[in-house]
Amino acid sequence: MQELTYLERAPRQESAPVAPVIFLLHGRAAYAKTIFTIEGLLDPRLHVIAIEAPYASELGGFEWFRPNEQGRSDELRDADHFTESEEILTAQIEKLISSKPVDPARVFLLGFSQGAAMSFIISLRGKINVKGAVPMGGFLPSPIREWREIATNTRFLIAHGDKDEVLPEETSIQANEFLLSKGIRSEFYSYRGRHKMSLSALQHVNAWLAPDLQTI
Repeated sequence: MQELTYLERAPRQESAPVAPVIFLLHGRAAYAKTIFTIEGLLDPRLHVIAIEAPYASELGGFEWFRPNEQGRSDELRDADHFTESEEILTAQIEKLISSKPVDPARVFLLGFSQGAAMSFIISLRGKINVKGAVPMGGFLPSPIREWREIATNTRFLIAHGDKDEVLPEETSIQANEFLLSKGIRSEFYSYRGRHKMSLSALQHVNAWLAPDLQTI
């Protein structure tokens, strides 16, 4: 199984013998280091790991969805474009959870754009026990709506910029409605901004995570 590049930051503030861990998943044509730049803005009790996608992008950087012959990644409709990366990412996260001093009961995902889509896929598949997921500025791949089984134990904070010029905010609103229809704990958060993560959005994420980061 392919090994994915990753960057990590140990907790800056000890809260338990093993720390809660958050995996950061970048967007299209980016790198692990791209999303890792937010690590200093995340709760200091978190063990932070940013993972790099497996497919080289024609735009530079890497992608989570395998491009087709035209170089595009028909990610919204075709599960064939994410099945392999789902398997690779699942194996990578499982390996990191087992090899790092982190709490397997407090695993979180934060993904942006394509990374947000991957956070939906990993959490709803249920092979990994994800306590909380934050898909930001992303979309719910439509094949998920046809899955026979969907894991319902993860709670979601679906965030989206109100002036996103790449993906309309409505994509996240619809994703939130779908999760709620399945009995999944989910909430939608709209923040001011375009297709990027904002300081206010990350502050909201920290507040949302806080109850699960208390000392046990």
